[in-house]
Amino acid sequence: MRVSKYPMIISFSLFFLNTSAQNSDLLSGKIVDEENKSMPYVNLKIGSSIASMTNADGDFSLRIPAGTTGQLIISYIGYQTLYTPIQQLTNPITIKMKSVVSQLQEVKISALNGEAIIRKAMRNITQNYPVTAFESTGFYREIARIDDNYLSFAEASLQILNPGYQRVKEKNRIIINKERNLKKVGDRIVENSFHAAVEGVPYIVLANDLLKNPGSIFGERYISRYNYTIAGYTAVDGEEAYIIKFDQKTGVKEALYQGSVIVIKKSFAVASIEISYSDKGRRFAKSDISFVQRPLLMLLGYHFQKTNELLSLRYTMNGDKWYPYFYKIATTHQVEAKKQKIAGELLVSAELFVRPESAVKSNFSKKNIMPENYSFQHGVERYADQYWKDFDYIKPDHNFKGLIDKQAPGKDK
Repeated sequence: MRVSKYPMIISFSLFFLNTSAQNSDLLSGKIVDEENKSMPYVNLKIGSSIASMTNADGDFSLRIPAGTTGQLIISYIGYQTLYTPIQQLTNPITIKMKSVVSQLQEVKISALNGEAIIRKAMRNITQNYPVTAFESTGFYREIARIDDNYLSFAEASLQILNPGYQRVKEKNRIIINKERNLKKVGDRIVENSFHAAVEGVPYIVLANDLLKNPGSIFGERYISRYNYTIAGYTAVDGEEAYIIKFDQKTGVKEALYQGSVIVIKKSFAVASIEISYSDKGRRFAKSDISFVQRPLLMLLGYHFQKTNELLSLRYTMNGDKWYPYFYKIATTHQVEAKKQKIAGELLVSAELFVRPESAVKSNFSKKNIMPENYSFQHGVERYADQYWKDFDYIKPDHNFKGLIDKQAPGKDK
């Protein structure tokens, strides 16, 4: 992807919280809509602080420190924000959210068109997002697999120093709190048939924040290559917002994108971005395999054809500014190697959930930060929930859970 100088490589389900496991209660539950359908990636807060997020199946696990008072706040674009006193929560709990789209007041036709709204949102970034450095605690998961056969599976708890939305050329800094790279998923050995490590992916994920690096989506050189339309209106935490749909223009001969952007009407803050390849340019897609590796892999009989790229970004209000809290990027390729008897869909993906801290507390000196070419190396034999006992537990989605449930009893080390 050309949204930054980094290629977009890297999906799964995750969410997170980082408070001590001691002297706390673990709340588990599920969030559904009015038709009892699971709601993925719903934002959960305790008071004004981001706490956790549901996974792809709407499940969540939230550690609440003993003695915590106040409310659990649950919000999702297009739904009523729910406020539940912590003392009234049951465990486990199923929470039903109600759509507010039909409850919005009739909106007058905007004098702005879709492109003008996007341009206004880009101009207002330094007003709506923090311009000074801020620290976040994050939980990260990356996978690579061909169909159900895993090439890699890694997780990490991270401290992240984000330089803010004004110093966009300054790089993020990352400290690893804890990591693991699985050697087995259930009864299947994790085996990388390409013998190539995925390096520095958390930095790539952070670099795909389109409000910092608009690139081939909202960059000044590219914005005119898209058609933007106001597709409707919704609500975000009680505020009215535009739903902007976009797609590359007919006749543009390159692999560009289609998607949607939620923009707050009053402030023009961007609350979410969802993109994927446009059908109009898909045939122009190029592989993410590096130009150094590609000749060697082709020589060995591997054939790659990229089929899609996905990017999801979510932001939430914290105080008087909007902060990122969820990043998800993924690429898919059709891969074939007759000699190795490999044929299937190669998915390389990553998700990162972050929670901004009240102040920068960690030591982000050069000796402490993760190298940009780092690949997670702490191998463990099997998946075990206890590994994250000092952090809030992150539920895998149902597909992955089904695989790990096949493994023999035991704990990773």
